[in-house]
Amino acid sequence: MRSVAVLRLLHSSLSLLFSSSALSLTLLVLILLSSSNGVYADNVTSISGTWASGAGNVRTGLGFFNPITREFTMPKTAGISYSFTDDGFFEQAQMTYQSNPRNPACFNATLIWQHGTYQLFSNGSVGLFPFAQDGYVAVINPCADPSSPQITSFKYEQFTLISQWYNYVDPFPMFPEIQGKSAYAMQTFAFDGQKNPLMWLLNRPPSMLPTEQIWFSAASQHG
Repeated sequence: MRSVAVLRLLHSSLSLLFSSSALSLTLLVLILLSSSNGVYADNVTSISGTWASGAGNVRTGLGFFNPITREFTMPKTAGISYSFTDDGFFEQAQMTYQSNPRNPACFNATLIWQHGTYQLFSNGSVGLFPFAQDGYVAVINPCADPSSPQITSFKYEQFTLISQWYNYVDPFPMFPEIQGKSAYAMQTFAFDGQKNPLMWLLNRPPSMLPTEQIWFSAASQHG
C-alpha cells in the first residue's frame, strides 16, 4: 500500500510539473506573440515611402545611381536612404565617408546601391533580399597608389536584416526643407541590435528606380 501511495504521489507531482510547464510555455508564446504584434501596433504609419538620414543628401532614385551605366552621383554629405513599396519592394542608397584631418583632399568614400524585395516577419524584423547582379558599390580614394585607380567599382549583393524598427511623429526634424514642420521619423536596428541612423519620411509614394530586376547573369539568360 505504501508503494502505491508513493507512486500516486509521484504521478500527481509529475502531472502538476508537466501541466505547469505547458502553462508556462503557453504564457511564453502568448507574451512573444503580443510583443511581436506590438511592434506594429506602436507604429504611427507604415514602412512604405522614401526615408533618408542626416541632411537628406543621400536619397534613392536616379539622382544617386544610374543602374544602366552603373555610375554614382556623389552626394554632398554622407547618409543612408531606404525606399519601400506597399507590394514588397525596396531600394537602398548609402554613402559612408572618412575624412583625413592631415590632408582633407585625401578622403575615403564608399557608395552602395541595391534593390530587391523585402519581407516583414512576425517577430518585428525586416529582411531585405537584393536582386543578384543589380547591386553596385564604388570605393573612392583620391590619394590611393598612383598605379591603382582612384575609384574601384564592383557588383554588390548583401542581404540585410533589420532586427527591429519603429516610427513616430517628430515635431523637430533635421531636414532643412521640412524644418518647422512635423515629420515621420523611423528608427531601425541592425542584426546585432545596434541603432542605425535615424531616418525621416521624405516621399510617399516612394521615389525610386523601377522595381524589376535589371541585370541577369549569362547563365540565367541562356536557361
